[in-house]
Amino acid sequence: IFSLLFLLCFLTVSQHASGLEVFEGVESVLLPCRDSSVPQSPTLVWSRYDLNPPIIHQRSRAGDKLSDQHKRYRSRTSVKTNALQTGDFSLTLRKPRLSDSSTYTCTVTAFGNTRTLTTVQLQVKGQQQTLTPPVDKGQREELIFLYFFCICFCCVYGVFILW
Repeated sequence: IFSLLFLLCFLTVSQHASGLEVFEGVESVLLPCRDSSVPQSPTLVWSRYDLNPPIIHQRSRAGDKLSDQHKRYRSRTSVKTNALQTGDFSLTLRKPRLSDSSTYTCTVTAFGNTRTLTTVQLQVKGQQQTLTPPVDKGQREELIFLYFFCICFCCVYGVFILW
């Protein structure tokens, strides 16, 4: 009876969706996926169903199974080594690219039953550019004076200025 109850609980769908935005070229992005009830002998799969093959990362008790992984993600994905014990199935994607923008699905399979835990909408934007206008020497001195004046004024009179 306990096995039957466990199986019924496992079949209950607990699906959550989230969205992430990152800039292309950042070191990595973490796609969250957690579950408090980890079944025995689970297989974790992160997928993108708009690709063929759709597998982004796969992990079982034996370890990572990356032979079916889409070539675009080779050497760029990982999950924690203790993910199947802790229930933290979050995927780390290194060096995200514009072409990584899509919907990612985190699923766990056990006893022949697959359960979707979460879907993550990842949006990778072009590299963030900081535009700094050129400043000549005279302007630089004026800006430095203004900066120190503001600091002194604020310290003496207890005024806070944010810009």
